[in-house]
Amino acid sequence: MSKQYQVLAVVISLFLLFPPSAYSAKSDDATLVLGVISTNPKKAVKRTTPFAKYLVSQLQDHGVTQSKVMVATNLEQMVRWMKAGKVDMVSDTVFSAVTLVNEAGAELLARRWKSGVAEYSSVFFSRQDSEIQSFDQLLGKTVVFEDRYSTSAYFVPVIMLLEQGFTLYEQASLRDMPPADSIGYVFVDEISSSSGEVNMSAWVFNGQAAAAAFSNLDWEKEIPPAMRQELEIFASSIAIPRALQVARPGLPIELKQALTEVMLSAHLDEQGQDALSQYKKTAQFDELDQAVQNSIDWVEKAAPLLEQLY
Repeated sequence: MSKQYQVLAVVISLFLLFPPSAYSAKSDDATLVLGVISTNPKKAVKRTTPFAKYLVSQLQDHGVTQSKVMVATNLEQMVRWMKAGKVDMVSDTVFSAVTLVNEAGAELLARRWKSGVAEYSSVFFSRQDSEIQSFDQLLGKTVVFEDRYSTSAYFVPVIMLLEQGFTLYEQASLRDMPPADSIGYVFVDEISSSSGEVNMSAWVFNGQAAAAAFSNLDWEKEIPPAMRQELEIFASSIAIPRALQVARPGLPIELKQALTEVMLSAHLDEQGQDALSQYKKTAQFDELDQAVQNSIDWVEKAAPLLEQLY
């Protein structure tokens, strides 16, 4: 065998014995890349960078020496990035997390207490004097949602209706009434210059819409007390995680375990607390217990129902 072929044989043998991992195959194997989905890249990077730097400070023993934040404009772009190994970890809503798991092969790591909250639910409310006590009584009437990408003020409440077999009718305006056998809906941000929970509540309060739906947190914080006295909740969803952390497929097991351990303990030291606070007021991370997994399973099972609307 010639010297050239001997060298080639040795190289092939080493490759088979020590195949490169997805992590070391990156352009910079010492960089931990955090992904964010946002239409405001500058703000997203500012909020995420302190947390990314904290993770680096705790992962030196695992070969991580620097961090980077990559901002995708939409979920589809983030799916592509994770499949290509360009992003190591992403934090997002339960619907986005489930999509990343199913379409990009990502793995769930932990629950994030975003804005200091572990979980929330969606609530439907109407005027107390409207006598609406069930979804059946919304037939031929209008429900107000926030926007097409809201988890608590669109995805979850719509799934609640679709699960029970109701036909939904998207209205062009509040004057465009739905058929008598359907539940109509509008998006406040598309037909009004004043969006948000207060405006949604005002439409119900003033009788312009039969009901509205958004998170229980906004019900408690955003509605003026005098207005809330005239309104009442008549349906609530199960509690779902405020946000979830997912890792890309192929992230080395040891690094993934270390990353999870660092996140779960970050709230226990002063440096970690400061980094979490800047990370959109994150209180802590915790493990995915059975209750959390049940809510994730509900979303995964019910999410395909949304395809009926597109």
